[in-house]
Amino acid sequence: MSNNLSDDDHVDSGLDYILLFRLIVWGYAGMILSLFGIVGNLITILVLISPSMRKTSTNIYLTALSCSNILFLLIFIPSYSVRYLLGYKVYMSNQPPFAFEILLTRLPTTPVYNTILLSIIYLTIALSMDRLILIKFPLKAKNILTKRVTLITILLIYIFSIVYCIPYWLEQRYIPELKQCRLTQIGVKIHKYTRIYIYIPVVYVIPFVTLTCINITIIQYLIVKKRFKQNVCGKKTKKKTGDYHITLMLVTVVIVFVLSQLPLLVLNAWYAIDPQGSYHSLKFHSLNSIGVLLIVLNTSTNFLLYCFFGQKFRQTLIVFIFNLFPNYTKKYNQKKISLKQTSLKLQIQQQRMSGTSSSTTTNDSKMMKIRPYELEQQTFIELSLPLDQISKEEESHFLLPPTQNSNEHNTNSFEDEKQILVLKL
Repeated sequence: MSNNLSDDDHVDSGLDYILLFRLIVWGYAGMILSLFGIVGNLITILVLISPSMRKTSTNIYLTALSCSNILFLLIFIPSYSVRYLLGYKVYMSNQPPFAFEILLTRLPTTPVYNTILLSIIYLTIALSMDRLILIKFPLKAKNILTKRVTLITILLIYIFSIVYCIPYWLEQRYIPELKQCRLTQIGVKIHKYTRIYIYIPVVYVIPFVTLTCINITIIQYLIVKKRFKQNVCGKKTKKKTGDYHITLMLVTVVIVFVLSQLPLLVLNAWYAIDPQGSYHSLKFHSLNSIGVLLIVLNTSTNFLLYCFFGQKFRQTLIVFIFNLFPNYTKKYNQKKISLKQTSLKLQIQQQRMSGTSSSTTTNDSKMMKIRPYELEQQTFIELSLPLDQISKEEESHFLLPPTQNSNEHNTNSFEDEKQILVLKL
């Protein structure tokens, strides 16, 4: 009897620990991360659909990925965060299910959750393939990665995710008498196949292997390209530098994604090998809570990676923020223009001060410094000025029509020339 009581106490303490852990991890931390992630992904979409950003296939994939992230977080908030924030006391006191939990059990949250999660996984694969093609075939990439091909690929990924998750819609049904969901006859038959033999390869093994191979190839390319730039005098254009940062950003996004999905892969394999033992294990439920939180962290922090690595993303984001506050932007621009004008005035004054003391104009209209003993030669320099620097009065004198005196002078000079010629002969 005492052994039974100790086992019951151990089970109750373990259940209390799991409920408290889920309240902290899913309730508070998950809610904060989800709200931050929704705002961050909305900002990402607004930046990526701007005219200067929406032309490339990479940004189209990132936009679709941000949309899936928002949908995932919108499902996570009621299914996990709000559920434990509202129902923690109910669960601790062993009361019957409350109204919000009954509503969640009636809604098909599991099929929608798995559909969106699968679309996130395969959009990440498509994003990695897009970057690999741009790296390996830069000349053919424009013809391969067109806007039409990108949109068709995204559409096929969503169709595949929906079709794959159709069995989850038929797996369970809600029983009003029990106020719970139970497996249907079809669900009993397909549960083992959908959860073990198909789920693990399609959701984890194939994507992880594909992403690992693609990213190893991309990282090798980045290392080779960096060594090549070091050998060629370190010269690099802005376009190459931008491509390098975009590639590095996407590699980081994929690595974070793989690390966040890895704990759930281990847990699903554990559940496939030992369903009963894993269900009653305290470590299993603790790791499951952490694994789900890591997925939320991944979908919520991509915005920070885009800001950190993407220079053009940051510039477009700053312009977008300034457009939201036009009055502040005008004042900022006016202050900036006034500061530039004052700095230019100071430079001009300094040049004039230095020019009056030790400068003069040369034949090429350039300023040159002269020494004091060279000032005596200024008259010679002024006499040797070109015609374009002659005063207007002198220039008008040259352009005046000849007068009578000038004609007489010309005749006299002509006669003198004749006399000189006669003397020479």
